[in-house]
Amino acid sequence: MQTIDGIERGVKRRIQLAVGTILLMSLVAVVFILHPEYSRASVARAEVQRLQRQSGSMVSTESRLKALESELENRVSIERTQLRDIPSGSDESGLADVLALSVDDGGASSWSVRMLDPEVVDSNTEGLEWMCQPAVIEMEGRFETVIEALRRVENSDRLVRVRMLRVGRPRGNALMSGMIDASVELDTVFVKEDDQ
Repeated sequence: MQTIDGIERGVKRRIQLAVGTILLMSLVAVVFILHPEYSRASVARAEVQRLQRQSGSMVSTESRLKALESELENRVSIERTQLRDIPSGSDESGLADVLALSVDDGGASSWSVRMLDPEVVDSNTEGLEWMCQPAVIEMEGRFETVIEALRRVENSDRLVRVRMLRVGRPRGNALMSGMIDASVELDTVFVKEDDQ
């Protein structure tokens, strides 16, 4: 019986040794093979997520950049069409010519331009004075003609600001002819050097 017990103990020790060896090899595999690979996979996953966020951010930034470039082009084109050189004199006769209505074609029956005294808008340290030349225009004509005169003023080479526009009924039977009375107060800006 002794030998059977000894054999059983020997078998149990071998089984325990085999199980212990398998567990030890599994532990070694986990510690030295699987764990480093899992750590590298975690780092790679985090990097992929970071790159995906960055990629999304770059797409969003690129989209915003394109929108801003488009807006810039739009604003520059508006600036080119609206900005005008500031002249160095009031040029009253040139302004009067721009405001002139054609009486010959029946669009206007009368018009007059009255220039007021120039006003100082601002003085600066560079020896320049920003001035404005106010003018009052009284006219009687068809509505379309009055609007066309204002358009000509706005599209002229002068920087013009309309201060006041008054439109009223004409006197007498001019109402039947489609005429209106209009009074426009405007000014144009110019620069005057101090030594002039």
